Amino acid sequence: MEDLMLKQRYLALVALLVLIAISACSSNKQVMIEEPEPEPQPLELALLAAAEGADYYEDQMYDAAILAFTNAKKLFEDAAPTASEADSIALNIESMKLNIAKSHADLAYENMELTLYNEALQHYQSALAIYQSHQPVRITREELDRDILGTINNMAIVTQQAGMYEKTVEYYDEILKAEPDNERILNLKFNVLSNNLQDDERAFEALSDYANVANSAPAYVMLAERYTEKRNFAAAEAAYMKALALREDADMYARLGNFFRASSQWGKANTYLEKLVATNPDEQTLALVYKQIGQNFMQLGNSTKMAEFLEKSVAIDRDPNTALSLASHYNGSKNWAKVITYSTMVLNSDVNNAAARMLRGVAYLQQKNYPSARADLERIQNDSTYGAQVQGILKSLPK
Repeated sequence: MEDLMLKQRYLALVALLVLIAISACSSNKQVMIEEPEPEPQPLELALLAAAEGADYYEDQMYDAAILAFTNAKKLFEDAAPTASEADSIALNIESMKLNIAKSHADLAYENMELTLYNEALQHYQSALAIYQSHQPVRITREELDRDILGTINNMAIVTQQAGMYEKTVEYYDEILKAEPDNERILNLKFNVLSNNLQDDERAFEALSDYANVANSAPAYVMLAERYTEKRNFAAAEAAYMKALALREDADMYARLGNFFRASSQWGKANTYLEKLVATNPDEQTLALVYKQIGQNFMQLGNSTKMAEFLEKSVAIDRDPNTALSLASHYNGSKNWAKVITYSTMVLNSDVNNAAARMLRGVAYLQQKNYPSARADLERIQNDSTYGAQVQGILKSLPK
């Protein structure tokens, strides 16, 4: 009996299942099974992270940009095994590396402006490590080397501002290893050694070693100029002579003329200035050189040669100061015609020049040209310098 009941219950269950199946088959509605969305691939995620990093960088959120670019770089590396050539994985990885380095550099600059020198140096070091370890893909080797040397230069600036002068010298030495002819960096190194470390011996040793190794005129000129700044004229002259032996031209003659004038060696100055004249420089230069030669002769006490060269100068450039010097000189030698000539040249440029008016008035007086003398002297009879003297002269003039 019990077995029969179980059999009936089983048959009823089978019938119910069949009814359910039939009902489902006869229904007009279809059951839709939603498939899960595919997970993003590493390349898609990498591109999203790169764009996110670019947005952060644009907003000057450099720390966030570094994290995003770093994440993008890793995702590009993950995508590499399955990527096609068109995906440019190597180029994208390079871009992420350079973006990270640039973000570090910009963070360093911000920190430097805030005088956070240690933090600035750390960020520059991070940027430098990226540049130095990178193998170029699209960027050229020359561009990468410029980035490396530029970063080291910035590190030198940071350490100098932080008072870490020996470290600054080390960074400049790194640049000079790559660019031994970089005179700008050599000068900066010299300034740190001489001005910051107060070590002129090392400073001049650096310049001297460079000049001897390079054996170039510019190197010896740079050494000579530094010696001149320290007023070590003997050492400067020796360096200039080495430069002259390597390159004898108009520029060198001009430098030597200026040097010997600065060191009050007027005769030597004229030797090289006259050599400069012989190179047929442009008229403006020639007028200046003639003027300098004339001034040097004045220092030597040779007034005749002084006047000769000053006259050559004003014949090219009617400089009122030079003309006034000539008028004064010829007043002393009682050459009244030339006093009038050069005083007039001054007054043509500056009608109110009392000194020139006085010189010309006196010259006219000596020539007995009383109307012209009176006309000049009356204009300065109230002058604070010449007024009293002029009033006495005017009283003595014939009516």
